[in-house]
Amino acid sequence: MTDAPSTPTSPDNAALKMVSNTPIMSSSPLRSKDVLLPLARVKTIMKSSPDVENIGQESLFLITKATELFIMYLTKLSQRYGNDQEVEYSDLAAVVERKDSMEFLQDIVPRKIKYQEFLKMMEEEKDEETDLF
Repeated sequence: MTDAPSTPTSPDNAALKMVSNTPIMSSSPLRSKDVLLPLARVKTIMKSSPDVENIGQESLFLITKATELFIMYLTKLSQRYGNDQEVEYSDLAAVVERKDSMEFLQDIVPRKIKYQEFLKMMEEEKDEETDLF
């Protein structure tokens, strides 16, 4: 059995071309179809940092690819904690809370709590402060 090579008209390639709309020179080994995230948006996010002045095509490609791989990793971890078919916020929050390597995301993806729980936590914190003085 031989697999037919994918052609530019296949659905996968068409979807990749629609998602990655930033042109890269055709002679470049870094093709926009190799990434799923839009390169223009990643470049905009990178430029939003005051420390970044110039962004080369290679670094843009590598950051975009690394971001995609991180998203895939986080998604797969989340699927282990929840439903395999669907990733929910609670699954992401559980991974961030339990995994030490995801500690940097705790402010971005906090565990959801109800307002009553928040009030109780604030009351306990206030009681602890008054006990100190």
